[in-house]
Amino acid sequence: MTIVVARQLPLRPFPHGTETPGPLGDHIMGMAVLGWLTEHPVAAWGESWMRHGTLHATFTRPVVAGQSLDMDLIVGETTVDVSYVDADGRPCVTGRSTIGTKETRDESALDLAIRGTPITDRLAPRATALEGAAMPPMTFSFDARRDLAFLDGQADASAWRERGWAHPAWLGTATNATIMRNIDFASRDASTGRWQQVAADAVLCEPIVDGDEVTMHSHIGRISTRGRRAQHHVAHLECNFRVGRRTAARFTNTFVFATDDPSPDPPHP
Repeated sequence: MTIVVARQLPLRPFPHGTETPGPLGDHIMGMAVLGWLTEHPVAAWGESWMRHGTLHATFTRPVVAGQSLDMDLIVGETTVDVSYVDADGRPCVTGRSTIGTKETRDESALDLAIRGTPITDRLAPRATALEGAAMPPMTFSFDARRDLAFLDGQADASAWRERGWAHPAWLGTATNATIMRNIDFASRDASTGRWQQVAADAVLCEPIVDGDEVTMHSHIGRISTRGRRAQHHVAHLECNFRVGRRTAARFTNTFVFATDDPSPDPPHP
């Protein structure tokens, strides 16, 4: 185990020009945590992973800036596992990176089919409204100097900047933007305007390079429940990133959109 201090990264919650960020305080959003996780597969596999790797992260407990965490790292031939545990021994984040898997080798598996007609009005945060919903496509541009600035101080910053390639965490912020844009959390009595991210899955296919215009297609692939009493209602937002005709990446943002238990406002994103 290695003791680390949780560090806030200046990552915008949404890509530039899509949504306006709100205050997060000391809370470190899940997408910023992805900025921590990539240094390990980049150190292990370098450009090969940056082109055709996967990254899975599960968020089980909020993390705040300045918090002391125990980090455990296990590097295998095709997997890198990392976990962050708080001072009470409770897991906060677990991550797994892979390389050379069938998922990244099979181009057809990467091209996510978005079915259905995109919605035209914001959806209520209810399972009946969300399940299967196709979101309107979202287009935005990648400016390497601007959109990689958040990596200052990270061990793998130079690897992304020298190539001018988009980082998985930046892609993840686009999935947050489509959640904010298309689901009306303000209509909910509890935790107004907020949601809680519980997992993120990125599959990298081809680099997004400086100046690329990116189009993201997305839909709610399924609805599930979590918790001992199935009290947390979870949506799995599946996203496909394209530059022109090529698929650059896939990303699944898994988030709690409602809970049956009264609780404090969960952070977002």
